[in-house]
Amino acid sequence: MDPALCLTPLSTSFRTTPAPECLTFGSERHTNQKHIRTSSVFQVPPPTAKYRFVIAKAASGNRNTKPNSVICADCDGNGAVLCSQCKGSGVNSVDLFSGQFKAGDSCWLCGGRKEMLCGNCNGAGFVGGFLSTYDQ
Repeated sequence: MDPALCLTPLSTSFRTTPAPECLTFGSERHTNQKHIRTSSVFQVPPPTAKYRFVIAKAASGNRNTKPNSVICADCDGNGAVLCSQCKGSGVNSVDLFSGQFKAGDSCWLCGGRKEMLCGNCNGAGFVGGFLSTYDQ
C-alpha cells in the first residue's frame, strides 16, 4: 500500500466545501490516482471576493503622560553633550580663574575632549529603564 496525502483546497467562503483530493506517493502502477495541481491547493480568490480594509487614524489628542520616545532628548541618544565651557572647541577662549587656565590651553572643564557626559541620562543615551519613575 502506498502512502497517501489528502488535501482539501482552500476556500474563501464557508458555504461550499469541496471534496478532498488525494495524491499518492510511490509506484505509478495505479492509473486511477488523482494528482493535485498547486493551483487547486493554493486557490486564488474569485474576483467577486470582498475584502475589508482597516485604516488607522490618529487620535484627536495625546492623553498619554509617558514620553513618546525613550531616547534622551538632551544628547539625542549619543550619551554626550557639548562642553558648556568651550562650546565644543576643546580650548579655553579666555584666561580663567585669575590666569590659572590660559586662553588657548585645553579646556579646564572637558580636558580638551569637546564633549561631556550627559547629565540627563548619565551617558546611557536613553531615559527610563530599571529605576524609571514613569508608569508602565
